[in-house]
Amino acid sequence: MPFTLAQALQLEVFHDANARLLTGESALEREVRWVHSSEIPDVARFLSGGELLLTAGLGMGSSSAEQRAYVRAVHEAGAVALIIEESGRMFERVPQAVVDEAAACGIPVVALGVEVPFVAVSAQVHEVLTGLQVQALTQERRIESTFNALLLAGGDYVSIVRELARLTQSAVVLENVAHHVVASAGTADEDLDDFAGHGDSAHDSQATCIRCPVLMRGQTWGWLHALHPRTTTLHSPAFAVERATTAVAISLLSDHSRDARDNQRSTALITRLALGDLTGPEFLDRVAGLGCRLDRRDLVMIVLNKSPGQEARSAQPARATQLGAMRADMGDYYVVITTGAAWRSGAAVAPEHTAHGGGISRSVEPAMLPTALTQARSAAAVARSMGSPRVLRFDELGVERLLVSLAQGPELAGYVQDELGPVLARDARSATPLLPTLRVYLETDGNKSHAAATLHIQRRTLYNRLDRLSALLGRSLEDTATRQALFLAVKSLDLMESGPHAGGSRP
Repeated sequence: MPFTLAQALQLEVFHDANARLLTGESALEREVRWVHSSEIPDVARFLSGGELLLTAGLGMGSSSAEQRAYVRAVHEAGAVALIIEESGRMFERVPQAVVDEAAACGIPVVALGVEVPFVAVSAQVHEVLTGLQVQALTQERRIESTFNALLLAGGDYVSIVRELARLTQSAVVLENVAHHVVASAGTADEDLDDFAGHGDSAHDSQATCIRCPVLMRGQTWGWLHALHPRTTTLHSPAFAVERATTAVAISLLSDHSRDARDNQRSTALITRLALGDLTGPEFLDRVAGLGCRLDRRDLVMIVLNKSPGQEARSAQPARATQLGAMRADMGDYYVVITTGAAWRSGAAVAPEHTAHGGGISRSVEPAMLPTALTQARSAAAVARSMGSPRVLRFDELGVERLLVSLAQGPELAGYVQDELGPVLARDARSATPLLPTLRVYLETDGNKSHAAATLHIQRRTLYNRLDRLSALLGRSLEDTATRQALFLAVKSLDLMESGPHAGGSRP
């Protein structure tokens, strides 16, 4: 809270001196930073701005031109007001030229009716300024302690934004570098509408908006805005915004570090569960030690596929804990362990994690968690091979259960080569592959009309392709057993080529 000229003129020393404001009523709210007294003509060069200049007028000169030049110089130096003694040492009355020039410049002029020891003026003003500085420092320490306490209590950026709104009695908005609002407090709809429309010009005045950048590792993460701060209790709303901005950055960095650490622990536990180093009950005990207590009934494992080339990111274990679930980023896929009820309600998995499909196990008891993980991985592999965004249930799989278990070994690759080898070899050399035609023909169970319509080709073209396939394979595609064998081979090929390290796409 600044110490203004209006407040200064209420001091006892000015009251006793019969102080009169001669001009400058519109500038009474200017902030007083210091008091300076001088009787030299070129005093302006010793001013730095914000001073009350006390003078008996000895350095102002006797001519109107000198007096006007003196006033202009003092104004240009940034003095808050010119306080002139009418004691008779220089003036019985403040010259009209001084008043007129001050009015033209906009600098207040105060006349003192009696001689005043300027040291007494300085003492009273400086006592007030010192007291305000002490109050400001005390308040700043309190603000720092408030935000530090929030951080130590585990408060996030949302709680920091709320606290800043309370302190500044204003609408507070936190936006990221893409100008998306990630948190707000003390805002009504009209505040957000106003925020959406305001630009850099709104930050030129702290009465309109105080903005401070949120810096993380030397980069701008976003900005914190306090819109129209209305507080009369804070010495410096800008200081509160600055400290809140620092707290937001610390909170974001802490969240990232905590999520990475918790995800590393979760990943290690799931790996040990898969390798058999931990039993299901032991695994749940370790998970509880991370702050995530899972209901030991109706447990399900969920595996969510990543898209090719998708970078690893936090699986947000902190949020998962609140939802009664544990998540981990396993590199090629995400794992979520929760209850069937949480999965069915949609609370256990963020929507973006299901964009590339996945698998969910049967509901199991703790002892069966390793088996549940295998089931979920099998279902996720089938979903990936199908190019489906669905999360498939393990019980929805048919013969794929057997194929998935063989996909990592040489047996399935040998089977595919035995059944489809000539076709794959021919397609590798040709610009018009036959495997897509074979796939559609098998998926339609040999229905040629349906297959031709699906492929958007004439039936004669389909017949020609089927004849070439029969010649390559040395078998009739009209035979039901042959079609079944080839159907399994195509599914097996899809599973092998859709694996996270396959490096190719389904033909």
